[in-house]
This record gives sequence, structure tokens and C-alpha cells, in this order.
Amino acid sequence: MKKICHMLCMTVCMAMLCCGCGSSSGKLETDSGSAELPEEHQTSSTGGHDITDTPYVGIVLKATDNPYFSLLKAGAEHEADLLGIQVMVVSPNHESNVEQQADLVSTMANMAVDVIAVAPSHEEDLTDALQQAKDNGKWIFSVDTALEYEGSACYIGTDQYNAGYQQGQYAAKLVEQNDTASAVILRGPAKDKTHTLREYGIVDALEDGCVTVVRVEDCRCNEETAEQTMTELLEQHPEINVVCTTSDSMAVGAQRAIANAGKKDVHIVAFDGMQEASELVRIGEIDAVFAQDPYEMGRLCVDYALKLYQGQEVEASVHTDVELITQGNAQAHIDEINRRLNQRGIK
Repeated sequence: MKKICHMLCMTVCMAMLCCGCGSSSGKLETDSGSAELPEEHQTSSTGGHDITDTPYVGIVLKATDNPYFSLLKAGAEHEADLLGIQVMVVSPNHESNVEQQADLVSTMANMAVDVIAVAPSHEEDLTDALQQAKDNGKWIFSVDTALEYEGSACYIGTDQYNAGYQQGQYAAKLVEQNDTASAVILRGPAKDKTHTLREYGIVDALEDGCVTVVRVEDCRCNEETAEQTMTELLEQHPEINVVCTTSDSMAVGAQRAIANAGKKDVHIVAFDGMQEASELVRIGEIDAVFAQDPYEMGRLCVDYALKLYQGQEVEASVHTDVELITQGNAQAHIDEINRRLNQRGIK
């Protein structure tokens, strides 16, 4: 099946629009740029389709600078190719660009997409755009991070609290012989409920495992911030022997700080499972990472968009698995990530 690629150019954010099936004609206009739009989708879609038709699916992610979302995008595109469904995947450059994400949802609300999946960075900023999409007859659901918005049909992604609990349990076992074990948690943005749920799960499991949580720090999923924060924490709390992070990038920064401090007895357990952190697991610099499956999330986005479009009932939550990555299976995990990205031409 032919792929038609579109670029949605914005003043401060660039989104990649990837569409399969159909020819390109017309323009998508935004406040800060334009992009080609397939001619069969130049008018607003408001439902009432024959079930033998296929939907035009829009997916709005959190960032293009995160390999996690590149993998989600790859899964969605691959499934769309298999099913002959058009899919458009867009996102701001950085996860912190919440206003840009809202702009993308609003723009998509006025396009001829039939179903919109959103990975919300900050739901409050999306309220108006989501309502606009609903008023325009779009089916809406969330991926990666659940929406509380009542118009959302379902959530596809990790059971964040339970995954965080598994992470905390594993970390606690690493120091179960230490009666005075203490931990710090480096988490993502305070307004992101995904990181909040992971934090709650980690804290509960560590405390159940008799590990004292001395600090929880918001490092905004930023590697440099995590490195600086970890450096300060090691000076303030030299007794720390466990670090849990709610994303890979912060684990990478924490590992650098720990190595620079010459600490040999601090365990790190990360979350997400992308290549850089998994490589540090492979060489023994990070103990383990709990890997999500964003590729499967992307694939399910297309499957469930089709179900909604055809009027089928869907469950409220569709949970994907997490996998424990340790030194023994890290290389195989990295190879599988790269294979999935390479089949879509993504590096």
C-alpha cells in the first residue's frame, strides 16, 4: 500500500503526518503553517459511514524527540498498512510543549479525520480542543496516558500504578538484606498523571518492602536535570542505595551522577525500556528497566479506532504488558526495538 507523507509545519513545533491510502490534494491550514491533505478527507467527518468503509485515524502524541513515541508511531503505521487504513501521527517536538499539543488536537478536530487518539501531556490544556473534536463528531480515546474527559471512549496503555508497584517490588528485593535501605524517586512532570500513578506504585511497593523513601523529585523527564538533582541528593543523603525513575532519561542522568560520585552500591531501576537505558542495563550500569510496549499501543490504536468507527463496543481500559529487562535479555530487547523501527525507516 502506498504511503503519503505530510509535514505539519508550526512556528515552534514540527509534527510528522504519515498517511496511507489515497492521493494528496488540498491544504491543512493552521495558525502557523499548512500541510497537504488527501482530497477524500477535505470535508469534516461527522459519522454516519457505511461499516464497510475504513476510518481516517489521527493520533496526537507527546513528543517527537522521544524514541518511545517513535516506536508507538511505528506500531500504528504498520497496523494501518496491514488493514488499509489511513493514519496521521502528529506531536510537538518536546513533551513540555503542552500548548503546542493542544493546538495540534484543535487543528485535527477541524480536519476530516474520523477518530482521534491522544496521549495527553496535560489534560487541562486539552479540554477545549477535545470538546471541539467531540462537537465535530469525532470519536476520541487516549493512549499512553488516560484521559478523564468524559467523551473519551477508552484508554490504551500500561496499567501505570501496577507497573510502578512491580518496579518498586523489584528494587526492594535488591536491598532486602539491608535493614536501613533508603530510596529516592526521580519522576516526570508533576501535572502528568502517568508519572504520578507510577510514583504512587513505586512508593507503596518500596514501603511494603521496608525501604524508606527519603525524597521524590520532579526532574521533568530531563536527563541533565536528573543528573544535577542526583548529584545534590547524594551529597545530602549519602545513605541512598536505591534510585527508581519514572522514565528512562532520568535513569541515564542519575547513572552518570552516581558514577561521577564513585558510588558502587547504589541500585537503579528505570521505566520505559528504550535503547539508551537498556544498553546501560546490558553493560551492568543500571540494574533493570521495566519496559512498556509502545509499539503494541500504536497497533491497538488503529485496531480500536476501526472498532469505534464501525460502532462496536470497546472496553474502558485496554492494558498492555510491561517486561522486566535485565542484563540477560537486554540485547534481545534492544534488537527488537531496532527491528521494529527499521521496518518503518525510523532510526
